[in-house]
Order: sequence, then structure tokens, then C-alpha cells
Amino acid sequence: IYHLLIKKPEKLKRMYHRIILAMNICVLPYAVVDFVGTWAMPIGTPYRIGAAGNQGTCIAQGFVSIIVTIAVPYYYSSLSVFSCFAVRNSFKEENYRHIEKWIHLGAIIVSLPIAFIFAVRNSINPSIVVCFVAEYPFGCVEDPNVPCERGGDSLTLAIETMYSWVLMAILFIIPPAALLYLRGFIKRATRDTNRSVGKKKIIETFRKRVLKDLIAQSSLYLLSFWSTQIFLYISHGYHLITGKDSYDLVIAGVCCSSFQGVVLMLVYFQLEAKKGDVAVCEGPGGEIRNYQGAKDDTNLSVRDIREAAKRTRNRLRSWKSSLSSQRKYSLHIFDGEVDGSSPWAKFLNADDDSEDDLDLNLEDVDRNDIYDKPDDNVSQEFCENDRKI
Repeated sequence: IYHLLIKKPEKLKRMYHRIILAMNICVLPYAVVDFVGTWAMPIGTPYRIGAAGNQGTCIAQGFVSIIVTIAVPYYYSSLSVFSCFAVRNSFKEENYRHIEKWIHLGAIIVSLPIAFIFAVRNSINPSIVVCFVAEYPFGCVEDPNVPCERGGDSLTLAIETMYSWVLMAILFIIPPAALLYLRGFIKRATRDTNRSVGKKKIIETFRKRVLKDLIAQSSLYLLSFWSTQIFLYISHGYHLITGKDSYDLVIAGVCCSSFQGVVLMLVYFQLEAKKGDVAVCEGPGGEIRNYQGAKDDTNLSVRDIREAAKRTRNRLRSWKSSLSSQRKYSLHIFDGEVDGSSPWAKFLNADDDSEDDLDLNLEDVDRNDIYDKPDDNVSQEFCENDRKI
């Protein structure tokens, strides 16, 4: 939140960073609620160490917890959907900016009404570690000898079941479906490189290579979220199988889940770093040439590839063996830049391919040499040879 609002507010011009900001704003109270824990529970709550609040503090904690418990995974899920719209529209944000209001509105619709219903129906009560959707006394629904004083009626249980199914859809159905659609869309745009010549051959080769990076990036946030929830899923499965709660599993799950803000931060900055470094050379006219684009909002265009291929076709072989095997993402799927002269659709959207071909022998050029990052020594040699030519 500090990075986006204070240090780099210019990033908020792009939808991806605004969604990340909204997600972090939800993650913050998520962690605070878990930190408060049993303190918000009414004094004297049985078997709850540290209970120091009252029914009002319990309801307030549970109300916030219900909202963020569904809003946080909703925003994670929305990133998968966002990546589909971004690629489908060639990263021209003006073509899909209208979905942003529905993303934020959806986060409110799927969480706030349910929280109100549970609060009105007296269904927010002390649960295992925080106040949440639960009957009081805890476990009275499953014990016929203990009457329920708050919650536990059939309508509340039905709403709770619906809440669970909505959460399951957000977590396990919508994101994988979006990623499968994204993969299918890019594969449909990929032709047989053996039937392509000239610029088309370079484009098709790059498409195949970038596909794995696209899927990896678009899956990264979702997998990171699932990793922080694994103990909660295990504890829920344990309860379904045995009918009992494992306090050790639940506490471990809450700790990992509360840590997701740190995981989200690491993923965000890791993707930023994956944009890669740039090997920079000074051209004969004093201009600056970049050979591994995407840092500081620099992207390789089709024109860049054409010029680089022409310049390097007779000398790439001499230093190919010295190239570093380290790979960085050539494309940041969540933050593709809108550039009229170089939209990423030139690589991902088959309809945008033009018919002109390159005047070079493609068998002499390995596209890996264009995109892989050379080490420092090779970069210097590469720049020196470029100046000579």
C-alpha cells in the first residue's frame, strides 16, 4: 500500500496496480482480525483463553472477517480473469477498462450482503480462534443435548452453505477456468512455424515460447494464495471426516493465512523484477539500443526484432555458446504497456500479423539469442561488435 500510494503513485494509472491496491486494502484487516483473535470474544466465553470483549466487539470482528474472507480470494480470482481480458484485447486497456468497476462492485456484492444477513440473524459468535459464522454455544448444532442460544437455525445453516459454495467457486472454479481459456486462446493463435516464413516465423516461434511464461505468471498469484490456505483446507477436511476440530491445524492455518500479505508482496515485486535487465548499446548515431526489453516500461516490438535480427545474423553464432542460461519474463502479463507501435498483440493475436517478410536467412538466426540475456562480458562484446558493424 505504501509503495503504490506514496512511492510509485503513477503506477495506479494502470488497472492491474489498482486491483493489487484493493486486494492489499482487504488483506490488511484480514490480518488485523486474526491478530485480535480471542480478545474480541465476550468475557467468560468457555474454553477461549484471552476473551476480553463483549457481544458488540465479537459481532464487529466477525462482520469484518466475513467480508475479507470472501473479498480477498475474490480479488485473487479477478487477476486471472483480468489477464484473459488483457491478452484478448492486446493490452489496450481502454478496451477493457469497463470491467474494473464490475470487479470492485462484485467484491462488495458477494461479501457485504452476506455479512449483514449473518449479523442480523445473530449468527456471528465465538468460533475457534475468532468470532465468525457460528452457533452459540459452539457446537450446539451437532449436540442435541445442548440448545442453541444464538444462530444454528435451519435458514442460517442454508445461508452458510450457500456462502461456502460461493467461496469454493471463487477459489477453485473461476480462476482455473480463466487460465484454461487463456491457454486455449494463445494456442489458437499459434501456427505451425514450419509453414511460416520471414517475420511470421519469428512471431510464431516467440508465441510458443511466451505461452509458458504467460501461464506461469497468471497462475502465480493464485498458487501463492492457495499455499497460504493449505492448512485451513486440511483442517476443514479433517472436520468433515472426523466431525472434530484439530486446534493445532486451525491455529497453523490462521497463522499461514494471516501471512498472505507478505506472500502477496513478494509475488508482486518478484513479477516486477522479472521484467528483466536490459543490455544497452550506443548506436552509430548516438541512439540507445536495448536488447532484452521490458525494464522501465521498455518492450521489444516487432520492428526491434527485425532490426536486431538483421544486425546479428552473421555474428550470433560466434558468441551463442557464451550466452547465460538465465531467463527472465519478456512480457509482464499483468502490466503490458499500451504502445501503438508495439502492442503485444503482434505476438499473441494472429489477426494482427502483417504480410511483410524479413530479408534474412532465418536458418542463421536463433531467436533464443535475441531474447536470452547475455552475461556482462558477452554484453560488452555484443555492443562492441554492434558498433563496428
